[in-house]
Amino acid sequence: MDKSSAVQTSRGRRSWLCLLLVPVLAVGALTLVVETSTLGVSSGLHQLTWLSRFNNVLPPGEAVPDEDLLHLNLLHEVCTADTNASLPWQFGSPGHQLVGGTANNSNVLVHQTDKDLLQKLRQCPDVDVFLPHNVRTNGYCEDAVAYVKYLKSRLLPEWVLDVKLFDPALGREVDYFDLCPKTPMLFLDHNWAGATKSPRWPRDKPVYMMPNIEIVEVTPVHFWGVDAVLCKTNECHDRVTRWYEQEGNPRNAKVFYTRHTSSDLALFARKRLGEYGVAPKDFSDVKFVHTAGTSSSKGTREVVECWTYTSGLPPLDVYIDRKPFYRLFPASYKIKVARSLSPINIHLGTMKRLNLSKLTAEAAFVLNPSYSEGYGHIINQARASGAVVVTTDAPPMNELILANETGVLVSAGRQKHPMVLLGGKYKGAHGLTGVDGMVASFESSDVCSAVKQLVQSTTPAERAEMGFNARRQYHADTKYFASAMEELRKFAKLKK
Repeated sequence: MDKSSAVQTSRGRRSWLCLLLVPVLAVGALTLVVETSTLGVSSGLHQLTWLSRFNNVLPPGEAVPDEDLLHLNLLHEVCTADTNASLPWQFGSPGHQLVGGTANNSNVLVHQTDKDLLQKLRQCPDVDVFLPHNVRTNGYCEDAVAYVKYLKSRLLPEWVLDVKLFDPALGREVDYFDLCPKTPMLFLDHNWAGATKSPRWPRDKPVYMMPNIEIVEVTPVHFWGVDAVLCKTNECHDRVTRWYEQEGNPRNAKVFYTRHTSSDLALFARKRLGEYGVAPKDFSDVKFVHTAGTSSSKGTREVVECWTYTSGLPPLDVYIDRKPFYRLFPASYKIKVARSLSPINIHLGTMKRLNLSKLTAEAAFVLNPSYSEGYGHIINQARASGAVVVTTDAPPMNELILANETGVLVSAGRQKHPMVLLGGKYKGAHGLTGVDGMVASFESSDVCSAVKQLVQSTTPAERAEMGFNARRQYHADTKYFASAMEELRKFAKLKK
């Protein structure tokens, strides 16, 4: 090759390199312009949306692993769908999860027709959890699977206590009470299904109970008939302890303060739909979500009236089943809603779990001013997602949400319910006395005041920080609960 040809070849190569560099330099310049332009914007702009896949990630020491949170969701899914299954903690546990958020070990589920049923039932955990098939609702399954997971336990339906199986080693039929005669049984509220009254119930088989102390079905007989009470809230621990001091504790029942946890619906949505199938939270564009489900005690009337009669409020979406909605509002109220002074959209019917999970993941502002709660799973799932929560300034709601740290509180009084044993004004015998009421009382104007406070007195960055703090506390409470379940297992072993 002569000298002139070599020069032309070199120039040609440089020309091609220049052509290749032009788009690269253009993109770099555009990026520099964008990044430079954002420097002049008010601090905290990058925090306006919640991009959990990129930032605002909890430190490893604070966060509950995703695999454990998905585990709770998978257990809950089966609890509500396969109500006659005995559900062991191993189902969907870390190591048994597939891409897409499903479990790969459904073979561990126990059904009455299983050929190896005897072998499965004789695997007695430290504590068994009992929940009749007809009360495997969203709420009770949230409670139940938390105990199943962190006690390394199993969820038992009624048939487990009734079935008779031939044991070839003994040459006779046996039942659950033969297999696990000293294993403590944990009951949720009053849902005992007559189990302890069975002539087969061993006299020295311990009885544990998790009470939702605001319900009317829990009676003195329940508290006098147990060996341990698991309290999810400080309010429960204080009232149950005082009740035993007032009314006596014949079985020397121990009262545990355990805190509690709920399934992380936001994580479930991302596992099932993919990270980009869920929109990030936006803390600058205020829109409220109120989810009541099948309950009429979530403050729905006051919330709807606030929006109906007050102008200038941000958009509100209400999700509630038809039955509680028509119990709260006459048919004519639809006209008022249609003419409401602030934008409101009411969605009637039951949501599918995945749709609810996506809604929870995307909602930046959750409005849930309950009258009373045993714990508050909707509030806790909002915390898990990193939302700003507006709820009632009454226990246990204000145990989950701290004013101006993890949300905003609605001012409320407290009323005494004559049907609630620990409510301070029980009309029957043995009710707890000398305590405040457990039912929050407030007006629609109180809801409006809290909403206006949030909208007018906080910046997007401050709201994002509230949501982050709420999420951090959800993880802290879950870790506390896990530790409390380890202590309960030790307690159970010592008593055997």
